[in-house]
Parts: sequence; structure tokens; C-alpha cells
Amino acid sequence: MSGERPKVGDFVRYETVPVGFEVTYTGGTDLSSVDTSDTDLVHFADADGNAAMRYSLWGFAHTTEDKWDDEIRAINRMQADLGPLDDKTRAIRAHIGSLVGCDNGIPVTIDELLNAIGTGMLPSPAFHNGCWLCRNGRTTQPRQAESMRVIEDVIGAYLDGQDQADLVARYPFAQGFIERAHGWLGSRDDLTEIQRLMLSRMLLPFQFFAKHTEDRDEIFQECFDEGKAGKALDAQISALAGLPPIVPNYDKAYMEHLSTIQDNHKRDIYVVCCHIADCVSELSDCHHSTFRRVERWIHGIGTLEWDILTRQPHTESTRLGRLLFGYALGLDGWLREIPMHFLLLDLGHIDLGFDPKNEVLRTYAHLGDAHTPVKRWLAACLWHQCVLAPPASLYRWGRRYKELLARAASAGVSVRAWMDGLLSEPR
Repeated sequence: MSGERPKVGDFVRYETVPVGFEVTYTGGTDLSSVDTSDTDLVHFADADGNAAMRYSLWGFAHTTEDKWDDEIRAINRMQADLGPLDDKTRAIRAHIGSLVGCDNGIPVTIDELLNAIGTGMLPSPAFHNGCWLCRNGRTTQPRQAESMRVIEDVIGAYLDGQDQADLVARYPFAQGFIERAHGWLGSRDDLTEIQRLMLSRMLLPFQFFAKHTEDRDEIFQECFDEGKAGKALDAQISALAGLPPIVPNYDKAYMEHLSTIQDNHKRDIYVVCCHIADCVSELSDCHHSTFRRVERWIHGIGTLEWDILTRQPHTESTRLGRLLFGYALGLDGWLREIPMHFLLLDLGHIDLGFDPKNEVLRTYAHLGDAHTPVKRWLAACLWHQCVLAPPASLYRWGRRYKELLARAASAGVSVRAWMDGLLSEPR
């Protein structure tokens, strides 16, 4: 190939790319310097020596063909029937692939994708929409790092004995948070050594959360690796409180350890400590509940209890479940070419416990009237992300949405009628 070398993110020729995958150039030529530790990413050089990377368009849970479900295979057949795709379409498909249901940008990021499918053009830069190889980086969370620095400063000032009123004067927009934090923590002089250690443990990930450094790997090691600060603090807390080894609350050993603790007060402390050790699921500052979890850490450290009585339980999971259901229902109806107005009329006679009209309306409005093969394929890809893509889609979030889905099923409402019809077609 003559002329200018491909840049980072440029697409490799479409005819060389397997269906269900994408391949982009890395901007380099030296494969020996490429980090190949992630086996889900395949690096190679083209005929001209340009380094490229291949990855699955179906996210980190479906990185290889043997992990694809029947729905993925059916949607891939739609892609195979389309013939060559232009770079604008490939950019939209890649961005759909990076959407993750637990990202803090939903529903903004879903609306952007719907608009991109409808117009045939993904904005540049598009919003960051997930942690699977997102190609763009516009934030849906303005001033997030600043807010994290405020939280860090409030806790540090509390430990230094600064007056609460001075903090409110400095951060009047954070008055509610400051008053809650001080109310939960109480007098600094009354803190036990265990609580002080817990506060130190809580503040470890703030080097990354507050963007004092962008080196996530360095802070990850501090929080999780043996011989580093996080493990050392966990061991100190465990020894002082007489607890089993502290592990992140998602660790399979967590429930095993918890079941051995007979004293209820110690159980409560252990639950709080293991949630703090989670570091919002391994430094995921893009998680939709990051700030709510941080506030729960502070409450847990001050009260040594995990549940906050003044906060409504499960509000975030309820919000997300209803959003995902509404978008999935809209996508299913659009793919079946049901006019939106009749879908909404029918929904007016069904009690789902919430009204999905807003999501249905946005879905149809963005996608428009034209049901071209490319738009149908892209809409189907987005449907899969909302409905079946781990870790946080409608059918892949464990107990979270079982009641919602059961209620819909009892009312005869399905978000997968189009897909079930597709799967039943003879091949």
C-alpha cells in the first residue's frame, strides 16, 4: 500500500473482516511492542506491515464464536446478507458494541445510538458509552472528577478536624452531602481505629476517581494486589475486628466467609468492609451507582451498617430496568413494523407498574419510517445489547428484573416477539 499509513482507529478493508467482528489499525508497525495479555484482542500486521487489532462486536462476554448465542448468530446472518458496509455504518456498529448497560450515561448513550442509526451518522466525538473498546470519549458526566475531589476533600477535612460550616461555605452545592457525611461519621474523636482504617481504605481509589492520575493500572495494583496498600489495610481491619479475610463483595469467597460470622455486629462490619474493597467493581468510575456506592461507604463506616434508611432501596436498578424494557419494547415494535400509535394504545390498557411511552417514543422518532436492511440490522444489534448482553442487560442481571419481566409476561407483553419470529424462520 502506498501513501499515508493508516491512523489509530482506521478500519481495515471490510472484506477482510469476519462477520461479528471489527478490525482497526493501531497506528503502529511494531507488533513486538504490543501488549498481548488480553487474549480477547487479536493483533496482527497486514501485508504492508501495519499493525491491526481484531475484536468482537458483541462485547467482553461474547468475544469468540463459541460464546455466541442463537440471537447473535441470527443477527450476524443479517449482516452477512448486507454485503460491504461503509465506514459510517461500521462506526455505528462498533459503538453499539461498546454499549454497556451499567454505564452511567444511559439513557443518553442509547438515544445517541438510536439517532445514529436513524441518520446513518455517528457524532464525533460520540459519548463514552461503555468499557468495551469505546472508540470515542465525550463524557456524559461533566464535572465528575471535580465532584470526586470535593468528596475526597470533605473526608480529608473531617479527619483534620475542620469545621463542618467551613466546608459548607467552601462547597455550598454539596451542603446536603456534607451534612449527611458528618452526621453518619459523628465526632472525629469518637472514631475507632477500625473506622479510621476503613476511611483510609475507602480513599485509596480516589487517586483514580478524582483523576490525580490517569494510570488506572497503578491504582488498581494499590487497591487489589498482594503486598500493596489495599490488602495491607484489609488485613489490619480484619485482625482488629476479628473478621475473616476481607475480599471484594463479588468474590466467591465473600458469602463463604460471611456465613462463618455469628455475631450480627461483626457481620455488618464485614459487609461494609467487603463493599469498600470492591472499589466500585474494580475502579469502574463509569458505573451508574459509583457516587451512590461511595456515599454508602461513608455511611457504613460511620454507622457500621450497610443499609441507609433515608434512601429508597433499588431506585437505580428499577430506573435502569424500566428504561431498558422501554427501549427493548420500542425496538421490538419497530422491527415488527407495528405503528407506534397502536403499540401505545395497547399499552394504555396494560398495567406494567410504569409507563414505557417515553422510551418507545424516542425509539420510533429516532429510527424513523424507513426500514432499510442496514437500519434493521443495526436496530437488532442494539436490541441485543439492551436485552441480552451481560453484565447489565434486561435478561442478564440476575434477580434485578425478574419481577418486571414476570409482570410483563403475565400481561402478554414481550420484548422479543420479533427475535423469536426470526429464530423460528427456516434456514
